[in-house]
Amino acid sequence: MQTRIAGILNITPDSFHSESRCMTPEEIRRAALRICREGADMIDVGACSTRPGSTPVTEDEEMERLGLGLPVIADACPQMPLSVDTFRPAVAAGCMDEWNVAVINDVSGGSDEMFRTVASRGRGYILTFPGGTEGDIVEEMMSFFRDRLSRLAEAGVRDVTIDPGFGFGRGLMQNYSILAHLDRLAEFGVPVMAGVSRKSMAYRLLDITPEESLEATIALDTLAMTKGASWLRVHDVKETVQAVRIFEAFSKGNI
Repeated sequence: MQTRIAGILNITPDSFHSESRCMTPEEIRRAALRICREGADMIDVGACSTRPGSTPVTEDEEMERLGLGLPVIADACPQMPLSVDTFRPAVAAGCMDEWNVAVINDVSGGSDEMFRTVASRGRGYILTFPGGTEGDIVEEMMSFFRDRLSRLAEAGVRDVTIDPGFGFGRGLMQNYSILAHLDRLAEFGVPVMAGVSRKSMAYRLLDITPEESLEATIALDTLAMTKGASWLRVHDVKETVQAVRIFEAFSKGNI
């Protein structure tokens, strides 16, 4: 299965990786053009930071930011599918109805209201595992996806990708345990997205900053591909595209 890349574009002043932040139409346009030029398959747009310790902006402010950015991105890259990173059904509905957004990327773990909202419009949905306990994180993840995928099917959502939710306040070893068992998600027969880009599991292990963690991110992305990830959600598209090309050529015996 070919690995696809979702390039991150944050219309926020406070996302954890400072270089991903865009707040003016000019910054948004430059970022969108770069993501397209460097070879992404989708642009994932966020307007409400979910970094640890952050306070979500209001629904109105999230929509205002998306209303600023989505038309600019669509104009800059008219053929590029867009996903919107939101946990609010009303925001998801507005993005799908007003700007024809193809995919909703919901980091909250979902709700029946969100499932109905996506199903009624026939769009794609990225389901993220948001949990994390002191117990067996992998078994908790598997149980979560069995339950939510069943509910999504009942709601009529047909295009689902699952994301194990690296980060999100989990301990370092919990994140690496999920990575080590990522191939178990093949049980569900749907695409798997890995979003490890510049997250704490890269930089804390090496005692560096997110800004210094590009090489660590590429290493983690490569490990995720060996475990069956078919989507990579990344800040650094060009470097990831190069890593994917080498990995796939090697895996297919072309080199």
